[in-house]
Order: sequence, then structure tokens, then C-alpha cells
Amino acid sequence: MNEKWILKMILQSFQQYELHGSLSKKEEEELVAKVMQKRAQEDSEWFETVEDVVYGFVTNQEL
Repeated sequence: MNEKWILKMILQSFQQYELHGSLSKKEEEELVAKVMQKRAQEDSEWFETVEDVVYGFVTNQEL
């Protein structure tokens, strides 16, 4: 999957938490990597995986 597309999905997900623009480049890269890793381990939709990773980041939990 294209990393830019995943990042775009992550940033859109952050808008619902009103945290748009609050990520550093390092955090963005880490979240993209987590989404790709989690998606490889589980058979779920991209949207669902992104939402899970973003929720875990926002609530300071590792899912």
C-alpha cells in the first residue's frame, strides 16, 4: 500500500479528534509503520486498521 495514502487516511482520522496538524514527521512515520504492520498481521479493512491505530495513539494505548 502507498505510504502517502495511508498517511492521508491517518491525518483525516485525526480531524475527528480535532488534533489535525499536531503530529511530528517522526510520529507520522511511526503511525504509518504501525498501520502497515497491523494490516499485515490481521485480515481487516484499511480504514478499520487506521482507526484502531489512531485511537490507540490518541488514547495513549498500544492496541
